[in-house]
Amino acid sequence: MGYLAGKGSSKIAKVKVNLPLLLTASVLPDVDLILRFLMHRGPTHSIITITVLMIPFFAVYRKQAIPYYAALLTHILIGDFFTGGIELLWPLSQNWFGALNLAVNSLTIEVTELILFTFTLPIMYKLKDLQSLFKAHNKNWVLIIPLGAVLGPLLALGRAGETAIPILLVIPSLFYVVLFAYSIFVELKEKFNQVSNKKTLNKSERNLPNSSIPNR
Repeated sequence: MGYLAGKGSSKIAKVKVNLPLLLTASVLPDVDLILRFLMHRGPTHSIITITVLMIPFFAVYRKQAIPYYAALLTHILIGDFFTGGIELLWPLSQNWFGALNLAVNSLTIEVTELILFTFTLPIMYKLKDLQSLFKAHNKNWVLIIPLGAVLGPLLALGRAGETAIPILLVIPSLFYVVLFAYSIFVELKEKFNQVSNKKTLNKSERNLPNSSIPNR
């Protein structure tokens, strides 16, 4: 949903979007799962918190920040609002807001996520976003965040609670784990080759006679 909202809003705003950053933004509210001093679905899921934190980005990047804001809002207003609720108006209110109150691991949510995965994949391919993740990019490294967001629940497979991935979503989760891991590997390999080539070039220049080194 974060991808669909981000890409859709980027088309409307007529701006380009950085896919790794967009995918990262779509899971950022769940940073409270590792920041133990924060309640899950509390401050990081507040529309007020997210809006305030996005103000500097809107000030600097203006409408280019819209897709990432849309991805963040989608996470809280669709993903979590219907599955247990959130502290939507923190810090003005600590009341929880939500609708339907469906369990994250309910069959309805599992089927919905599977349908979204099946629907989104062809779109990513048609727009060449999927292919872009197989190429080196200077922001691929941020995919370590959505990688962790998918890998964590996958490793908790079989355990009780909302942090464990349902059986029905194992294949989509494995797909994204492999995709994100490979994308990060491609970038790291490219960086390594650049550093290696630079060292080789510097070494070659040092071995040349002074008269053979061109002026710069």
